[in-house]
Amino acid sequence: MPASIFLQELIAETLATRLALVHGDYSPKNVLIESGRVILLDHEVIHFGDPSFDLGFALTHLLSKANHVVARRELFLTAANWFWESYSKAGGPMAALPGLESRAVRHTLACLLARVDGRSPLEYLSEDERARQRAVALALMQRPPARVPELVASFAELLESPR
Repeated sequence: MPASIFLQELIAETLATRLALVHGDYSPKNVLIESGRVILLDHEVIHFGDPSFDLGFALTHLLSKANHVVARRELFLTAANWFWESYSKAGGPMAALPGLESRAVRHTLACLLARVDGRSPLEYLSEDERARQRAVALALMQRPPARVPELVASFAELLESPR
């Protein structure tokens, strides 16, 4: 599937999905832990929509770091899987929503591409890392994995493949 069709379909589905309050910028820099409580910062793009966007946005940061910090790649990949497993166990009714995981995968792929070619690129990625992330995201958009662990494994495998 061409990336343009992948993105158009994801946009249409996202606009039609209104299930929960979505933070919209759910990244590690916006999450604090204080005395066992989670405190979320930076609510400027909060909206009612598809909670799988926040999952995809957070996974994007972990996978992008796996791309960037090669010496710690396995730790970031493990963290991505752990994040999904933890959400699946603790997410209550939201975690059980039909299609949530596959939408989270697709949002992750779109965010991986957006963070190299969009309005808010990840400043820590070098040009080579941006090119590698772009190539991996576009390749996975052709046939998106259905599950997060498959996404993490495929992302890791493609990062290691010569372009």
